[in-house]
Amino acid sequence: MKRILLLCLPVIFLLSACGNSAPSGEDARGAEKHLVIAVNPDYSSFDPAVSYEAYGVTVIHSCYDTLFEFDGSLDNLRLSIADAYEVSADGLKYTFKLKPNVTFTGGNKLSSADVKWSFERAINIKGNAAFMAAKIAGIDAPDDLSVVLNLNAPDPALPVKLAYSFFAVLDSKAAAEHGATNAADANTADTAKTWLDANSVGSGPYRIESYTPKSELSLVRNPDYWGKASYYDRITIKTIADASTQVMMLQAGDVDIALNVGPEQARELSGKEGITILNAQALTLHFLLMNRDPATGGPVANPKVQKAIRLALDYPGIQAIAGPGTATPSAPFPLGLAGSLPAVNVSAYPKTAEAKALLAEAGYAGGFKTKLYVPTTTVGGVEFVTMAQKIQNDLAAVGIDAEIIPEEITVSLSSYREGRQPLGLWYWNPDYPDNSSQLAFLPGSVVGLRAKWEAKANPALADLGKQASVEANLLKRSELFGKIQEAMIEDTPFAMLVQFTSQYATRSGITGAEYLDRYKIDLKKLAE
Repeated sequence: MKRILLLCLPVIFLLSACGNSAPSGEDARGAEKHLVIAVNPDYSSFDPAVSYEAYGVTVIHSCYDTLFEFDGSLDNLRLSIADAYEVSADGLKYTFKLKPNVTFTGGNKLSSADVKWSFERAINIKGNAAFMAAKIAGIDAPDDLSVVLNLNAPDPALPVKLAYSFFAVLDSKAAAEHGATNAADANTADTAKTWLDANSVGSGPYRIESYTPKSELSLVRNPDYWGKASYYDRITIKTIADASTQVMMLQAGDVDIALNVGPEQARELSGKEGITILNAQALTLHFLLMNRDPATGGPVANPKVQKAIRLALDYPGIQAIAGPGTATPSAPFPLGLAGSLPAVNVSAYPKTAEAKALLAEAGYAGGFKTKLYVPTTTVGGVEFVTMAQKIQNDLAAVGIDAEIIPEEITVSLSSYREGRQPLGLWYWNPDYPDNSSQLAFLPGSVVGLRAKWEAKANPALADLGKQASVEANLLKRSELFGKIQEAMIEDTPFAMLVQFTSQYATRSGITGAEYLDRYKIDLKKLAE
């Protein structure tokens, strides 16, 4: 399905007069190549320093550049706007040389000062992803094309982290004109977020043209992009919450890609002429958060109750809802990453008798009431409210009455991140494909604290995390990750439900739509 928009002749004349050739594949009339994507998004911002959601990364990666990027697979990490880099013998200094020919969408030339400013702004805003820069002690820009990152401790995962959108490079001059600052008090002084949610100041292959929250996002090609020009002139990302509606729109030719296809929809589309179904193993984890703060969690805060809940869950039934190919990790470390333990053998679950015995030991033989907060979103083709109903039934079998509290995702994200949910049904996509990213689930770390799990609650486990975060030897790192997971099988405020597979559908003929967990799909590679 092609969407043809005719550009007026004067515009074509002006482009020719400026010496710019027409985009590849454009016919003599100036037909615009337009792709439409349907998604149930989780993004709340496109400010790289603030955004922390999976589909936010999809958008930011298409509009901004980073020092590193993944090309085609998570095994292929390559330099992007950096030409070369060196690491000091002690692992405390990374020196980058930038490409000399990179310009931002506004025409300003990218320099090391922009990298330094962008990193400092992101760090000082103190957003959800700021923990990834915790080991960066300082940033130097000794000349226009050199950037030096000075660390306070070795960080073997730093190159992988630098591919994340938190480290996207902004045009510092253009951003500052709209209230952005890299000052130490940027978390209160920076006023650019609202503007950056509807505009972009990067050097990527696309730029944000417009954004209507809960409706659609419009991206247009950056004609001055330093790399290979993208195929599509325009990409529209429509907010379509319902997976069945996405499928109907794809079949009707109203969209070209449906990103939230569930198992049932995939079966419905199988064999349909003109439609391609794509499947891939994702790193995304679906989990149940259990608050350790008695004032918030009530009975759920008791570690024995939390273990009982893990035992009470019907994991085979949960996997059936999530679809073929899903598995249940033993701890929040995705299958497929170095150091992850094998999947749980779920055939023995639920362990109802053991769960009831633990509840009795904790003083809740008669059960109790609680609240289960659920974002009204779909991930991996699974509606969270549907999964919540399954969890509710499993808990009822051991005497726990969990009232489901559905919330719009941006509302629920707030209470989740602030640690105000006694029970919360959530998902996690690693910030970078290395198990050091999963250390966020440890006591005293960012996700652990969302469950009010402080470091003092399990100092030995917190210490193992610190060791793993600086260990450069791959074998020793894997051993440390193994010990962490074994400890979390016994003591954790989280219940791992499934690791998703990704199912989505495209109009046949579209190329470059292969799944890449870091970006979901890499928009700049899409073509036909």
